[in-house]
Amino acid sequence: MGGHRSSGSTSRLIAGDVSPVLASPPTSHTEARWVYKSTALSDFSSSPQDGPVRRSVPLWLFLTIAMFSFIVSLALGLVVGLAWPPRLPTVFAATPFNYSHFYGIPERLDIVPIERLINSTELDLRTDFQTSKEPAVREYVFNISHAVAAPDGFQKPMILVNGQSPGPLIEANVGDTIRVHVNNMMAARDTAVHWHGINQHGSTWMDGVAGVSQCGIPPGQNFTYEFVVDNQRGTYWWHSHLGVQYTDGAYGPIIIHDPEEMVPETDEERIVFVGDLYHTYGSVLLASYLNSSSRWVPFEPGVEPLADNIVLNGQHTTDCSVASSTYPPDPASPFASLNCEGGQLYHTTIRHGQRIRLRLINSSSFLSYWFSVDNHTLSIIELDGVEIEPISTRGVYLNIGQRVSVILVANQTVGNYYIRATLPQTCFLPYAPYTSTTLESVQYAARGILSYEGASPDAEPVGVRGNVSNPYGVENNGVRGDVWEGCDDMPFNIPKPRREMAAVDVADGNDQYIEYMFRQAQDVNRIFINKTAYSPLEHNATLWKVPGQKFDPSKANSYGSWDFGLNQQVLLIPHAGKGAQIVINSRDAMEHPWHMHGHTFQIVGWGPGLFGGAAANGTTTTTWSLENPMRRDTVTVPAQSHVVLRFAADNPGLWALHCHVAWHMEGGMFVSLLERPGDLVKMMDDMDPETRARSQGFCGMGNG
Repeated sequence: MGGHRSSGSTSRLIAGDVSPVLASPPTSHTEARWVYKSTALSDFSSSPQDGPVRRSVPLWLFLTIAMFSFIVSLALGLVVGLAWPPRLPTVFAATPFNYSHFYGIPERLDIVPIERLINSTELDLRTDFQTSKEPAVREYVFNISHAVAAPDGFQKPMILVNGQSPGPLIEANVGDTIRVHVNNMMAARDTAVHWHGINQHGSTWMDGVAGVSQCGIPPGQNFTYEFVVDNQRGTYWWHSHLGVQYTDGAYGPIIIHDPEEMVPETDEERIVFVGDLYHTYGSVLLASYLNSSSRWVPFEPGVEPLADNIVLNGQHTTDCSVASSTYPPDPASPFASLNCEGGQLYHTTIRHGQRIRLRLINSSSFLSYWFSVDNHTLSIIELDGVEIEPISTRGVYLNIGQRVSVILVANQTVGNYYIRATLPQTCFLPYAPYTSTTLESVQYAARGILSYEGASPDAEPVGVRGNVSNPYGVENNGVRGDVWEGCDDMPFNIPKPRREMAAVDVADGNDQYIEYMFRQAQDVNRIFINKTAYSPLEHNATLWKVPGQKFDPSKANSYGSWDFGLNQQVLLIPHAGKGAQIVINSRDAMEHPWHMHGHTFQIVGWGPGLFGGAAANGTTTTTWSLENPMRRDTVTVPAQSHVVLRFAADNPGLWALHCHVAWHMEGGMFVSLLERPGDLVKMMDDMDPETRARSQGFCGMGNG
């Protein structure tokens, strides 16, 4: 592919080297049979004869010779068979898809069936967990490894935790200590695990961000994460925070219980992940995306790969006859249909009259969704771990990393009803110069089945589809015009936190202002925040470079890089006692989900254009909400708009602030907040020496 620069273990694939060639379908997934080409024997022919030459022997002599020859051949065959190892048969059949050759992962990976891949007991929260006020230690073991699985019926290499995706459930009470022993069992990949939404008070080194709070855990090594869940409750999740490993399955739920949680009572609960699925290994896609041209759009850099499917709790169906246009197979290797069995829909059963809490989590790498259940009204009661006054709706929007709890009342006629996660197409497709054939084949949506007890499992689903688009009114965007689909969070002044809190006051010097936009950097496209396109430090973590530096706000350079390197931008929050304010300005035509580590922030202001700009009539464009603003840890910043975030400066640490589109984060859309560096250095001096030595010891050991 002209102009396409490849790197690492993916170079041969990206450059178009697809040997060995696949032929006809394999007879099973476990057979490794090569296609051999045999040289034809020379034709034996005699000179032309005027007529056939006929010879004859007596019948008794012919039978005697034949019998003798048979006995001799049998004896010789037995001797040779015992004396020599067996010869592999020449079989004219194709080998299964060689994942190791294409993706640089180990050979002979386990093939995990869907019934082992999906842990329905945990996702249905049938764990007999006891909610309590008494603090306890909750201990878990995570074994992270490669495997082959088929979430939607199409086999692909995945990164699994304990053989699952979604991975193991972490369940705790407010005030508990969570201790997770992580074993990296991958052969050639570092890893790290982030606890999304958990604020890590007093434990910034446990945040699990490779290159920021730690160096990655090298292959064959282990690390123990330990932290206290302090004054947080609700729905969270964990995922790998190195490269795009969670794209390939390394993620799972965290549920924090509180006997004093301010939500209505329910009879049962379910965890429901909504996410996108790529049929190609994530690191291969990333290598292509970061180059000057990609496999899916060779004529334009920086185009995000569109997913091949949408999944509910890690599963869906696919049309095996449709090949991916995001990473199309080579014409000589039509493995798309050879490793595909069609998949299955997510299915859950409830009883008539029950009140069910659905804990929704968007685990995507690129896409956002409208979630709905046919014929059922949903009551929103939690956003990102914050209890809110109930909001009745027929659908709810989730951007990447966001969590929403809704209550569904089972008050409809006994039957089967579709659960839907629907892509708002105008949020993405206008920016993509190609069509995802596989995503189009599932009509840009995932479906599951909600069954009432007593309904026939084979009965066709009934009911009317709920909201799969914006219920709040027309929105205007320069690219899309007036549309109804809705690509943003609900208006920020609609949800009301039940634990009321006024906007924090901001200390002088604790305010930061950022702008972001896509820019051409030589022959590639990168996302710049202010003047920097981030890339992680090699063989180091930003945290370990904090001690020894002096952070005088008056001496900050225009890049905010301090002594971390020009590819780092570290925003200073120096003062204790009051709050901090971050203004995020979008100069882009697309919405972006911004996630802050270390804090649940308040959304105190928002508006079109840049912050501080004026409307045509001279008034400010910022709408303020200071009395009881909504609090979240992941917010959608609308296109060509700004949001103003505040939080109490009460958690010394080094905290990531980034877009949660996996491709954008890897493309540079990432900054760090250095909060109260003097206090942070003192905390680091008091760290457990063994933990510090082990974490720092990983730097320079791994494979990235």
